Amino acid sequence: MDNIHTLQKIFAAGFDNGYGSIKLLVDGFDVVRVPSYISSVEMEDVPGRVVFNGTAYTVGESAFRTGYHFERNTDSNENKVNNALVTLLGALAHLPHRKAWHLKLVVSLHDVALAQNLIQVLNGEYQPILAGKPSDVKIEVLKVVPEGLGALFLYVRLFLKCERN
Repeated sequence: MDNIHTLQKIFAAGFDNGYGSIKLLVDGFDVVRVPSYISSVEMEDVPGRVVFNGTAYTVGESAFRTGYHFERNTDSNENKVNNALVTLLGALAHLPHRKAWHLKLVVSLHDVALAQNLIQVLNGEYQPILAGKPSDVKIEVLKVVPEGLGALFLYVRLFLKCERN
């Protein structure tokens, strides 16, 4: 993480909102890999905690630990699109806090026919509270690729190589 400039705001990123686990790769940070659980049970500001549009969610292992009242992506095919923004913000809430994130994002999806819906859900500018601290998050989806962690990371690596040259 030493190569991240403290004022850097634009990051290449890859996101897989999987049925079993959520994977987020942000350039310069370790990969976030957490179970794809979402809870709205009241809890403290743990990693994965998101307050967004007046509703609080917890994403990942902490959501599972509540023992009840959690939703899983695997519960419905539509959850991978419907939950995408909350799970992405929850994954960001596992990373060290930043006041601003601007993600140039590549996303993997099991059904490319849903790509436009996913882009609509994710693209935008948001002001969530991530693990207890406010953050400005801008998301630009560059591409939706077929599902698979390998395809996602390969595309992100190619993107990073082009950006640096």
